[in-house]
Amino acid sequence: MKQTPKSKNAILGISIAIVLALFIGYGIDTFYDEPDFEDYCDEKRETIDISNEDDCLALGGQWTSIPTEKKLESNLTKEGYCDAAYTCRKEYDSAREIYNRNVFIITVILGLISLIIGGIKLKLASVSSGIMGGGALMIIYGTLRYWGNLAKIGRLFILGLVLAVLIWIGYKKFK
Repeated sequence: MKQTPKSKNAILGISIAIVLALFIGYGIDTFYDEPDFEDYCDEKRETIDISNEDDCLALGGQWTSIPTEKKLESNLTKEGYCDAAYTCRKEYDSAREIYNRNVFIITVILGLISLIIGGIKLKLASVSSGIMGGGALMIIYGTLRYWGNLAKIGRLFILGLVLAVLIWIGYKKFK
């Protein structure tokens, strides 16, 4: 039987890794809708000019007063300004954080499963490497989406878990 050159094995493995990660990413996007800013805040809210605090708060906005020294320094006549989208933006940010957390959980689980299957079960080196690479890419993708919202202990735990799985696979596969 003719042996496949290493470069072809490497290209196949890299291709499988990229396509697997894209497949999972688009699968999540297809079946799990990301929150849309317009579902929380209408476009008009961003351009509303409200000149007093009471109207701003009644709209669900946040009023910011301009200090007297700033007004004098800049020749401003306004008392402050209104962030009319404040409340709806907070609701959107909250929904987006939940979405990113869920994507993180899905990708880390599927990534770990892919690492284990590719590292332990599959015998063909290029396919095994590709599945493992795709799993690693999924873990990276999900982690990057949620990293900023993840507590430090959570970050440490995830990195430790993935490191332990990789070391375990290394011992099982390459001993």
